[in-house]
Amino acid sequence: MDFGTIIQTLTDWVVNIGSSVNELPGTVAFGLGLFTWFAVEQILQRLLNGLKWAILIGVVVALGLSLPYLVSTVFGSGAP
Repeated sequence: MDFGTIIQTLTDWVVNIGSSVNELPGTVAFGLGLFTWFAVEQILQRLLNGLKWAILIGVVVALGLSLPYLVSTVFGSGAP
């Protein structure tokens, strides 16, 4: 199962439940909304965390910096 299929399946599930939320008791509707919000927030957090690392690595590569140079600069063991 690829990532697009998983997202589509989860989106369809949320839309189907959202269309019937008016008939649910208030506590169940609140719990469902809380669960949905938490699940979407976790998915976005994981996606953006991966994107953050991709941007950071891209910047380092674009600057042409090597890993040994960065380590020596960060830890102060390089020449002035």
